[in-house]
Amino acid sequence: MKHNSQHSRQTLHRFLTQRYLVIFILLFITFVAVMLYMRHNAMDDTTDYYMQYDAQVLSEFYQVADDIAEFDLGNKEYYWGVERLPLRYQKLLGISNSNAAIKTNQTQLYQLDEKFVYILPYYSVDKEETFFVIHLFDVNNEAMFYQSWQNSFVLLLGLGLLLVVFYSIYTNRQITRQMDDFHQWIRALIHMDYAQLQQQTLPKDLSFEELVNSAQSLQLSLITQYELQQKEQSLVAREQHFLASLSHELRTPISIISAALSLLKISDNISVCDKEKLDKLSNANVKMKQLTETLLQLWRGQQRIEHEQVHDKEQSQLDHKVFLLDELVESTVSNCQQLFNNKNIRFSIHADDSADEHTAVFAHYELAEILINNLLSNACQYSADGEVRIDISNHQVVVENSTSNTNELSMNAGEKSPTSNINYGYGLGLFLANKICQQQAWQLNISETEQLFSVIVNFNKPNEKQVLG
Repeated sequence: MKHNSQHSRQTLHRFLTQRYLVIFILLFITFVAVMLYMRHNAMDDTTDYYMQYDAQVLSEFYQVADDIAEFDLGNKEYYWGVERLPLRYQKLLGISNSNAAIKTNQTQLYQLDEKFVYILPYYSVDKEETFFVIHLFDVNNEAMFYQSWQNSFVLLLGLGLLLVVFYSIYTNRQITRQMDDFHQWIRALIHMDYAQLQQQTLPKDLSFEELVNSAQSLQLSLITQYELQQKEQSLVAREQHFLASLSHELRTPISIISAALSLLKISDNISVCDKEKLDKLSNANVKMKQLTETLLQLWRGQQRIEHEQVHDKEQSQLDHKVFLLDELVESTVSNCQQLFNNKNIRFSIHADDSADEHTAVFAHYELAEILINNLLSNACQYSADGEVRIDISNHQVVVENSTSNTNELSMNAGEKSPTSNINYGYGLGLFLANKICQQQAWQLNISETEQLFSVIVNFNKPNEKQVLG
């Protein structure tokens, strides 16, 4: 299958590389977002945890009126109520009314002079008062620690991302190298003969189980296909040889039978009853002759096609010519009238007489004659009312005959019923007609209803050069 545009093509290496770059960019963006968030909040979860713990324990131990001892002087402070909270902390919290109650339990971070100030307003439901927990950290020490930790973290994470990228590119290269080796191996495989296919080994660098299994399956499939082709060619050759031998060998006895029948017909010692039997034998002999000619022409056509394929069609269509379908049908009808004179067959022919180009075709005349004769003979033999209708127009021939409800004819070419001679006759006739149309690239359509059996053949329209030639 060909691509409509080169932009639709993409190597596996490029595809994977693009996907890895997208993953790396997404990871980098996520890392930057996390670092900005941490830098913006600058809060350690452990600080908030210990402040919550201090607030819960101390608010239960101390009463609102008690003075709270300083456990870590200069680093931790505790106050009951907004009134006892130093003014500097009230300003940080934005408290303008000392009688206001704060009922939030969230730790907040501020910077006051050279200190980081963590303030937790913890509201005690039992005592209906806010307990303030304050932790103080030196700005310089905290910033130094935080900056050092942040730089180390950024460095480690950056190195980790680089390792991921390099490992991804390395893995990508391993995959694409094997895929390229697999592709080159396949391209070489399809040009090998049977002996080379059997001796061909897998690429050494192929290690993925899926690729190994696919390569083995493909090699086995090609070997099997080659063996089937050899068997098929052998069978076709035997079939062609058989058809050729059969056709040539049958022509001699058929000619002898024809000559003997002709002599018997002019004899004066033949009774009327015997003449009727001779007519039947003569008709059967004509049928056998037609069948032999059909097989011979089919074999010759196949030989010509094979010869053209080998020699680049240098002598293509040597046996083809331009002729009129209505003239061919009239000639064939005349033969059928003589052959079926005892059945009183009526022919109804409708031809497009407006222009010769409507009935002119470019085809193999002998095969076209055999095809039309075969179809008309079958229609005459199996017509339920003794009438055969023929329509000629637009480079096609339509042959129709009526059928009876008790005589259902097969519509499938080559289908034969062991209990019905009629089915056998139509099956063989349509089988040969189908073979001729397949070989000559003519379109054959068969349809059947309870009352009508119809066969349509579309021939090739001649071009201007063929008409002038």
